[in-house]
Amino acid sequence: MGWLRRRRDADVPGVVEVAERLIGTGRSGVAAETCELTDSATVRRWLFELSADRDQQVLVHRSWGSLAVVPDRKRAASVILSDGEHSWFAVAPGADDKAELTPEQIERVVIDALGGSSRPRWPDWRPLT
Repeated sequence: MGWLRRRRDADVPGVVEVAERLIGTGRSGVAAETCELTDSATVRRWLFELSADRDQQVLVHRSWGSLAVVPDRKRAASVILSDGEHSWFAVAPGADDKAELTPEQIERVVIDALGGSSRPRWPDWRPLT
């Protein structure tokens, strides 16, 4: 998932720590909204508004990597973590790879990412292949 790293590092040398919502605008167009990591109310609203019918993603960019919440038709949403070289997806501890995270679990992972100095430890992270 090199696109997460390129997106995070595209305009600024070093790492910009920020929360972001990407919104598809059709024919390869993308609009972005950003907010500070301390603005958890905005990030929660973005998560609430995600659905498979909308072309949106919520991302948290930190020094340890980027966390993305991506809705799709197979799952309510997938949580993906990338450090620029490796990528993983989140599953609840003890669950199999096909088990979906609940909206509350997704919110927990994202809120942990907003405030944590390291990647969220709560979910199990499985390699994305």
